[in-house]
Amino acid sequence: METDLNPDEKRKMNMALGLMFLTMFIDLVGFGIILPLLPLYAKQFGADGLTVGMLLTSYSLMQFFFAPMWGRLSDKIGRRPVLMISLATSAVGYTIWGFSNTLAMLFVSRLVAGFGNANLAVAQAYIADVTPEEYRSRGMGMIGAAFGLGFVLGPAIAGTAIVCGVQPHVLGFIAAGFSIIDLIFTAIFLPEPPNRQDNALTPFSLGAGFYFRTLANKKFGLSLLIMFISTFAFANMETTLVLLTNKFYNFSLLQNSCLFTGLGLIMALIQGGLIRRIGKKYPDAVLVTAGTALLTVGLLLIPATHYLPVLGVGLILLATGSGINNPSNSSLLSKLCPREETGGVMGIGQSMATLGRILGPVAGGYLFDAMGAGCPYWVAAACTLLACLLSLKLPRFAKRA
Repeated sequence: METDLNPDEKRKMNMALGLMFLTMFIDLVGFGIILPLLPLYAKQFGADGLTVGMLLTSYSLMQFFFAPMWGRLSDKIGRRPVLMISLATSAVGYTIWGFSNTLAMLFVSRLVAGFGNANLAVAQAYIADVTPEEYRSRGMGMIGAAFGLGFVLGPAIAGTAIVCGVQPHVLGFIAAGFSIIDLIFTAIFLPEPPNRQDNALTPFSLGAGFYFRTLANKKFGLSLLIMFISTFAFANMETTLVLLTNKFYNFSLLQNSCLFTGLGLIMALIQGGLIRRIGKKYPDAVLVTAGTALLTVGLLLIPATHYLPVLGVGLILLATGSGINNPSNSSLLSKLCPREETGGVMGIGQSMATLGRILGPVAGGYLFDAMGAGCPYWVAAACTLLACLLSLKLPRFAKRA
């Protein structure tokens, strides 16, 4: 049954969503500044390919282990203070990058930044607190849009700075500045969700039992599995797309940068616009099915020919499917879990997605080298087809426990 919001309630909800959008957008700009520079900068300190891979993985591993901790901690002490702590930690990590003069310091920088940036679950829990269920997909879509736009603007700032002669280590201080700006913005403007304050006396547990109990829970275990599978498949594509376009289309670095910028913009538009409309009309589970189906078709088309328009259609379908699937599944998961455990459960969801981002690049790179350019996409399409079939078993009308 749809919740009727009066104009004042809707205004407050939209303001909270807008503030959270800006918070995550600023956060992701800082992350996006560092990401494209990392491989080449690490090589200046003597890193080989394996070491660069370990450096990238170290960041994701910190998110895998600590996203549930941040989310669960926010269930106890509040979303706003945990966001502020995580942003301050991120700023420290980026500052260490700025002072780095050894490979070991780069590792410390990425570990600290990964620990701080494992805060997506807190943002998702915040959205769950301030939105009625029929507006949930829209709220989760705004988080996705903030990510997409942050990934577009961050690398653009980094590229412009490098062209202007700014040294790579200085960009660490710039990224830290964005985290500090975000911290100040959050401290001044972002209110604590009133609905979460009702749970202040909830027993607090970060033990392994909570992790295993959540993963084994039949109520939302399927949603978590789909989150892992679809992220694993998407990471296969992310890792090998530049290799594929270079091999089949002879794309330059600039052309590939434009390609990824376009993908980010499409996903941002889908998650920030289209999902608002369809999220109120269709159940989240139906949208997960539609999104994973589009992902499957897109992945099959990308290596199907060496004809550029077919590649373009495949990438558009892929970006659209991802833009629909991710916020819809997050929305569904937030409705299925008990309110007092929202942060913790969403954190485990992000751990599952991070695990996909850790394993996906390894699998994609190996398949590309060992079995051909198309193999990562066939495997990824098989994964998203499995996710699509599994999504048929998701509840169409989720009720909060």
